[in-house]
Order: sequence, then structure tokens, then C-alpha cells
Amino acid sequence: MKSHNLWGRYFQTKNILFLSVILETILFYLYYFPEPKLLFGDEVRYLETGFLILSGADWHSNPMWPPMQSVLIALFAKIFSHPLLPIQLFQYGLLLLSGFIIKDIIWRETRNNTSSQIALAVMLLYPSWLAYSQYLWPEVIHVTLFVSIIWINRYKNSSYNWMLLSGLLLGLVILFKSLLILFIPFLYLPSLIKFRKKTILIKMVLSLMLAVIIITPTSIKSHQMNGGWMVSNSSMFNLYLGLEDDKRQHFSHKMAGSHYSEYTKSANTFTLRNEIVKNKALNKISKDGYINTILAQLNKQYFRLFDYQTFFSQQFAGKASDNYLGNYHHHSDEALVLIINTYNNLFYFIIVLAMFFGITVSFNKSIIIKQFTFFLLYILGLFLLLHAIPRFRIPLVPVMAFFSGYLYYHLSTIGFNFQKKFRVSLLLLLLVFVTFLLFAGHVLDIYFPI
Repeated sequence: MKSHNLWGRYFQTKNILFLSVILETILFYLYYFPEPKLLFGDEVRYLETGFLILSGADWHSNPMWPPMQSVLIALFAKIFSHPLLPIQLFQYGLLLLSGFIIKDIIWRETRNNTSSQIALAVMLLYPSWLAYSQYLWPEVIHVTLFVSIIWINRYKNSSYNWMLLSGLLLGLVILFKSLLILFIPFLYLPSLIKFRKKTILIKMVLSLMLAVIIITPTSIKSHQMNGGWMVSNSSMFNLYLGLEDDKRQHFSHKMAGSHYSEYTKSANTFTLRNEIVKNKALNKISKDGYINTILAQLNKQYFRLFDYQTFFSQQFAGKASDNYLGNYHHHSDEALVLIINTYNNLFYFIIVLAMFFGITVSFNKSIIIKQFTFFLLYILGLFLLLHAIPRFRIPLVPVMAFFSGYLYYHLSTIGFNFQKKFRVSLLLLLLVFVTFLLFAGHVLDIYFPI
């Protein structure tokens, strides 16, 4: 009873918010002092394209990327002469919102206040996730829209207005990031389960129709550019790149830049470039064989995806052999950086372990649990073949938060029951598995190179 009171005393919304603001302030200090962090990768493209749109350029000029992140930057640039800080504050606000949505989901599923607060803490106190509120990738917006759709489709699917809002958000989330396109049936799982109720089915169809209407202008624009009806498509390039990746840690050998340069020079049109890179990927699979290809991907992809080194931690200055880039103007051995990175790694280890263990004790408990479990499997399926980097696991943060909260609920109400050898064996097995998955990539690259 005392332990429950202790958890309840400290896991309160006001305390979590206060700590989140403190952490975010520290991250802003690291970002801006002694001078602003250097932009990296697609951040540069999103910013440049946003300013080009503001000056009158085409709002969707390259079907490799969805257009909305650059459109959003253009909108902020029109309102603010220096748009970076306003965008960052806006994204942090959305990150907070996503945390409270997950908090409400776990509360509705468990009616356990401490479980919901733990889920909120995971969403608001993980530095590598908080840092994305300051980056120009659409990750924060994507996660917020994703969990909003999950919440509406589960708890408000009897309302026409709410389901229309869900369709609007679905259209927007695809315009920011195309990740969810193949997952759409699972987003509507609560409605599909109730498909015998005619009104539920009608609301779901209307929701999907509105989503299609939202993405249609972009699809038409893409069709005019390359003849394909889509929002964006980088799948063939990422398939080829995923097959060519030859390290288990992403930043130990960056190949994307050189391959993208080769890709852009391979033909004059997007369609021809995609055809060329698709043939390269299929030829490699045919040459290596399906089984060898899968085994080769298993030998690297999930180490790359779940590596303890995150996009945030990899950007501090340090030894090149330790994967540091130096985009922040701070060194990896500074006291503040050491503390933040140590906390970041420990936090990440705990929430990944909680996610896997939470799934094992909770599957079949509710529709939401099935949706989040299927989403994890969906991500694992995509990045078994596609180019995998730590940034691509960011959409799993709400899954980690949900199962962290649900695991506490399970243990506090049912108990761990150490007398059950299977449960103890499972935990120990997951402990070894997660430790190996997160931390072994660098060692394996040294002693067992691909």
C-alpha cells in the first residue's frame, strides 16, 4: 500500500509537466547556446522548401516527400520573420497534447490514475522524443495526429462529427508523413468490429471519404508530375537503401546521401528513377534469394531501428568512432550532456522493456491494446526491408508509453506472482533480448561485421 501511495504522490500531472518544462528548457539551451544547432538532412530541405513556397514556388514540387511540413513552415514564415522558435514552441505544445491523449487512453482502459500518469511521464520526459519538438521533421505532428485518430475511433465512433474530424486528421497525417497509409484498416478496427451496426459503418465510410478528399489535391499534383496517384513515394529508394545498409549502427556509416545523389542522377524523371532503383532492389533480392535476404536483414535492421544511440544523442561532438556528428555545439563529455545522455539511455531501456513485457501480459485485453500491438508489428514489418534508422522508431513512443502504463496497472492489480516460473523466465528473457537489441550493434559491427 505504501509503494502505491509513493507512486501516486510523485506521478502527478503538475510534477510531470514541471519536469518536462525543465527538460525542454535544457534542450533549448543545448540547441541555441553558444549558437544554434546546425540543421541536418531533411530539415534543410523542409526549411528551404518552406521559404520557396512563401516566395511563390510550387507547394508540392517533389513526390519523394509529403508536402505539409514545408507548407507549415511557409505559414509560420509568413506570420513570423524568424519562424524557427515559434515552430518549435508549436511542436512542443503538440507534444504535450499527444501526452495527454495517451494519458486519457490509458485512463479509459484501466481506470487507474497512476497508470495514466506513468504513460504521461513517458510521453513528456523522454529527452530523445522531446528533442523532436525542436527539429523540423514532421515526427511530433505525425504522432499527435496518429494518437488523436486512435482516440476518436475508439471512444467517439458513434458521433458523425467526431468521425468526420477523424477523417480530416487522417488526411492531414498522410500529407505530413505517409507512414500510416497501409495501417488505415487497423486505425478503424473499433468500427470494423462493430460493422454490423449500420450507422457505425456509414460513419467510418464518411470518415474515409473525407480523408480521400483531403489528400486528393496532392495526389492530382503528384499525378501531373509523374503519372502516379499518390501523395508521396520514397518506398523504392528506401527498399534499395535498406538492402544496401552494411552497418548495424546508422551513423557509423552513412550511405543515404551518396545513394540519393546517385538516385537523382540516374534519370530525368521521378518515374524512371523509381523504376531503376526498384529493379536494382529486386535484382539483389533475386540474386541473394528470399531466405538469405530475410536473414541478412534480421542481422542488421532491428539493431539499427532500436539502437540506444538516438538522433538526439548522436549529434554532440565527440569521437567519430562513437558515432558523434557535432551538430550541437556541445561536446559529449560535458557534464550536462553526460547527465542528459545517461538519463536518456536509461529511460529508453526501461520503456522498451516495458513495451515488450506489457504486450505479453495484456494482449487480447482490449481493442486499443490490439491496435498498438499491430502497430508495433507493422513498424517491424516495414523496416525489416526498408532503410531503418533510429528516427523511424519515434512513432513507437506512444506505444511504449501506453504499455508502460498498462504494465503498472497489471502488476498493481494482478501482481507479478514470482511463484510462476514462466513469468519470471519471460521477464529475464526479455531483459536479455532488449539489452542485446539496444546495445549490441556497435560490438557486433566490430567483431562480426556484415
